[in-house]
Amino acid sequence: MTSQGNQQPRIGRIARTILFASLAIILPGVQWSLFGWLYLFLPLVAFYTLSSYGGFIGKRLLGVTAVIAFVAYLLLNNIEFFGFSFALLFSGYVLFVSADRHDSPAISGLKSSLALAGSWVVIFTVLSIGSDVSAYGQFLNSLDEGITEATNYYRQNNDISADTLLMLETTLHWMKVYIPLIMPSILGSFILTLTWFTMVVGNVLLPKTGGSAPWMSYQFWQLPEKTIWLAIGAGLFVLLPIQILRTIGINVLVLLSMIYCFQGLSIAVFFMIKWKVPLLLRSFFYVMIIFQSFGTILLLVFGIGDIWFDFRKLKQKEGNQPK
Repeated sequence: MTSQGNQQPRIGRIARTILFASLAIILPGVQWSLFGWLYLFLPLVAFYTLSSYGGFIGKRLLGVTAVIAFVAYLLLNNIEFFGFSFALLFSGYVLFVSADRHDSPAISGLKSSLALAGSWVVIFTVLSIGSDVSAYGQFLNSLDEGITEATNYYRQNNDISADTLLMLETTLHWMKVYIPLIMPSILGSFILTLTWFTMVVGNVLLPKTGGSAPWMSYQFWQLPEKTIWLAIGAGLFVLLPIQILRTIGINVLVLLSMIYCFQGLSIAVFFMIKWKVPLLLRSFFYVMIIFQSFGTILLLVFGIGDIWFDFRKLKQKEGNQPK
């Protein structure tokens, strides 16, 4: 009786995990407009499941979940969605493996981001088979058509003044020119944000549910100093008269700006906690600084400046540790 009583909650927990994970994968394919946001949590689902149950049991739970989702998408005749779901789960798995090897947050985030980016490249390649235009090209063409339709709409709108129309046409024109150039970094920024979200939430959630945090608190995260040389190299590429190198440089700079904003936010979190700012006020500050353009620039400045000024004095603490 005691043995059965101990096993039942565990079996029930496993069943709930499979159920909720399966729903998170399947529901976006059933009604994307209503449940598409669930995709943002799939890397976290994989990472949390593996971290909570361990690699041996966790991989089997995710395997069962993937099989259920695959069958459901076959019945829905929407197998492409399963491919993107699997890529998100795979990035969470890579993050777990990296954390299990005690990699730093920067290395773990890099591995997970590359895994998701590589999976998307494979998916776009597969979807392009048998088509004259690649899936990525079709995506860019649909954006171009949308901008063209928006331009025609504003031109036919008699309520818009000539000056406003000129400004809108100029803006939309430059969007058509530059969006295809920086689209890799736009998609990459989404991948980086999703990876960052998974790591931060997972790192906080695991200790609260009986597990242990795989990394130090987010307020102490710090990028390797050598990362700045990549930014300097990308800046030099932008100055070159060769278009392909300038495009690469611009995209790399956009991605690095996002990464240094994450570091700037960790500095803000550090000082908010150090100064014992109330949680409600802290939350309001975080929302304001993230969604305001000036706040984002401020995060970027502090993120880069931390390389030289070490605002949190983390390097001094490392130097004072006994060897």
